[in-house]
Amino acid sequence: MAPGKLINRRKHILVISGSLRKASFTTALCRAVCGLQIEGTKFVMRDYVRTVPMYDGDLDTDSPPIEVADMRREIAESHAVLIGTPVYNYNIPGGIKNVVDWASRPFAKHSLIGRRVGVFGCSPGDSGGKQAVEYLRQITPLLGATLVGPELLFSKINMLIAADGTVDASVLGPLTALAYELAE
Repeated sequence: MAPGKLINRRKHILVISGSLRKASFTTALCRAVCGLQIEGTKFVMRDYVRTVPMYDGDLDTDSPPIEVADMRREIAESHAVLIGTPVYNYNIPGGIKNVVDWASRPFAKHSLIGRRVGVFGCSPGDSGGKQAVEYLRQITPLLGATLVGPELLFSKINMLIAADGTVDASVLGPLTALAYELAE
């Protein structure tokens, strides 16, 4: 599906991984969500953390970079957004911060207003991405979006994803519940 072509009869939920790593646990969970079959809903994974340029107010004009314009349009056309995040140095990864910065502008007229947003975190450590998830859950309503679902933290995630990408039921169950909630 081409960017910017999300309007049809199905609900589209954008899925964004905050990790750039090829063997990312976060991205593996995002892929698992995209594989879910929920009637009338399509999960669309986007790699905005890799494709959107670093935020620069000088470029944030009526004609922003095409990658930004496409991202904003897709978010505005989506039914909901699901963000998966690791935690880097007790905070959100820079790529996710950058996506939020571009998506939350222009002030009071941006693409996140009215969107339903779910967030989950994971890490090989004990925190499960708590610091990053807390930050995203705090700012989501401030940006005019509706926070959906509980705080989902998956610690020791490296032990819960098999080499073939199969996700343990203790993780897939709560992610599936969040996906259904976003699809409402």
